[in-house]
Amino acid sequence: MQPEPCAVALIGCARLADDVPDVIVIGAGVVGAATAHALSDAGAKVEVLDAGPVCGGTSAVTFAVDITRVKTPRALFDLSVMSAREHEALALTLAGDPWRHRAAWLEWEHSERDRRRVREGVRRLQAWGYPAEWVSRDRALELEPALALPAGEADEIALYRDAAWYEPPVLARALLQRARAQGASVHDHDPVMAIKTAGSRIVEVRTAAGRRVSADVIVDCAGPRAGELATLAGVSLLLRRVPGLVVTTTPAPIGLRMIVSAADLHLRPHRGDRVVLHSWLLDGELEPGPEWPNAAALAQRLLDRARGLVPALAHATVQSARVGVRPVPPDGLPIVGFLPGVSNLYAVVAHSAVHLAPILGRLAAEELTGSAPARLEPFRPARLRSGDDGRDAQDESTRTMLAQIMATTTQERARAD
Repeated sequence: MQPEPCAVALIGCARLADDVPDVIVIGAGVVGAATAHALSDAGAKVEVLDAGPVCGGTSAVTFAVDITRVKTPRALFDLSVMSAREHEALALTLAGDPWRHRAAWLEWEHSERDRRRVREGVRRLQAWGYPAEWVSRDRALELEPALALPAGEADEIALYRDAAWYEPPVLARALLQRARAQGASVHDHDPVMAIKTAGSRIVEVRTAAGRRVSADVIVDCAGPRAGELATLAGVSLLLRRVPGLVVTTTPAPIGLRMIVSAADLHLRPHRGDRVVLHSWLLDGELEPGPEWPNAAALAQRLLDRARGLVPALAHATVQSARVGVRPVPPDGLPIVGFLPGVSNLYAVVAHSAVHLAPILGRLAAEELTGSAPARLEPFRPARLRSGDDGRDAQDESTRTMLAQIMATTTQERARAD
């Protein structure tokens, strides 16, 4: 698949309006950083506000992979492919350590229902021109020597060669460093406390430190807090807040080469022969409350499961167990555009945000400094309707995630009763 012309040439790709706007970007995670970077690149005056440190929220607590293989419908899949190319283009222009690490992905399932889902996914990807194939158990072990696969454990293994894992804090810092070099200002540890409107327009944003700032456009990139910020402006932004546990192990003697998904156990490499672990089923068992009281116990269970698949983790321990809250639109698709009811409040919010951030930031900047890209039309906020609960999400990754989390939650409630 060939990227669009602008996907490999970030500098000067947006058509500037006669009057480039002043913009306040709320949120310094990867989406806010990518949006601020693209706006600064297009000549806008940009001010970034965040309640905590740069990339200190959900962006830093995520499995962080190129998840194109399960992005549907076609419009979202194409956007995801474009974002992979955008990551590659940014890697050529930004200074600092690499944040994108190429790694193929192995996947297999145990239940017939889930095997059918993987088969359908492989057929769809092949039809859409994305590299997906079947490999034998022996070939999988050649590709990933760290795995232990007893005979009969996995007889249908899908291989996706064009994948990657990310380090979001490295990316966010590099984007904001470049934005600052082009005149942007960044104010972290200063949450937005109030938004003043006049008629249908925001005229002032007030922060905890007492700052009062205004701009032509306010861009809401606050992730799981995006709905709260919209409420401050008197409008609604429909989002489900879905907690997720991500575990990083101490170094293993043999680190992973590949990303692996095996019956809801997800593993990927990390720096220093560490391994990152995740499970949607265990996400469904997270108990709400300060510091997520059962997160440590779930992290140990997750590591115990991973040891059965990766024997080199036998003596590894949990280095970190962190819970992030994902912002998930009801249909699973990104939300990009002006919010109905406030003429200058623009939202950029997405599930799988680390992967999608570069393309969403660029397309949003193109719209705010020039013309609206047609690729954004399926993702406008006006499409959302109250009452949507995600059960019929268009995005496969969202649909699968919510189904597994809800199944676990239902089982936990049944046991409690």
